[in-house]
Amino acid sequence: MNKNKVIIAAAASALIIAASIVIINKKEASLVNYVKSYQDMVYTIERNFIENIPVYRDFAKPRMEQELMEFSLKEQAAEAVKHGIKPLKNFDDINSAIKEGKLVSIDTGPEKLYYFHNVRREYRYLTPVAKDALELVVQRFQDKLQARKEGLPTVKLAVSSVIRTVDHQEKIFGRKFVSIHSFGACFDIFFEDYYVQLPLPETEKGAQEEIRKSLHSRTGFLLGDALREQFKTVLMEALLELQREGKIYVFFEYDNRCYHITVLKK
Repeated sequence: MNKNKVIIAAAASALIIAASIVIINKKEASLVNYVKSYQDMVYTIERNFIENIPVYRDFAKPRMEQELMEFSLKEQAAEAVKHGIKPLKNFDDINSAIKEGKLVSIDTGPEKLYYFHNVRREYRYLTPVAKDALELVVQRFQDKLQARKEGLPTVKLAVSSVIRTVDHQEKIFGRKFVSIHSFGACFDIFFEDYYVQLPLPETEKGAQEEIRKSLHSRTGFLLGDALREQFKTVLMEALLELQREGKIYVFFEYDNRCYHITVLKK
């Protein structure tokens, strides 16, 4: 009788182990399928961008680049003085301008259509009209994307310079001087970096969600890097259009890999 009990117990253990293996295999298969479906989604989005937007080297003509250098930094400085505030010397000046409503934060909300490329939080301010110009640029960029193919995901632009105080200029260049950026009426868009805001796929709680969290943000930046030549095309389209409308001045800073943009308050 005892022997039979041992056999029954062993058989029960074997069934439990077998059932556990089946469950594990099903979970592994589910995770594999989830990762594959995620990769398929990313591939489809990538192909939609590639098939509908030309790369920059095929799109951009010398006359277009020259048009985005038509207004010199000297001319832009005159507009920055006209539409900006008194040059900011240090953090005290920034804080005073904020209290007086002359500067507003551009670092609010996950819904914004840009992110910051090497810009410290304490410098993420612009005059109200310059903030409006930044939002106009990033929205026009989205509009031009959708004009290429409706339903493409949002692509965020990289803001690489905003307020630069006289003291900050010294840290960057080794000497104190008033920059165009000291007036709060201009900003730079770094044209070598982008973020694709991928759709959020449905997930089961647990491992799938952890995989999504691990993949999602990084994949958005990697896709932005892979498609930068397409996005540079759309950015050029948007900036040319806005400059022709008399809303901004643009200066193509090739060496710094950015577009310097000054608001025109008309």
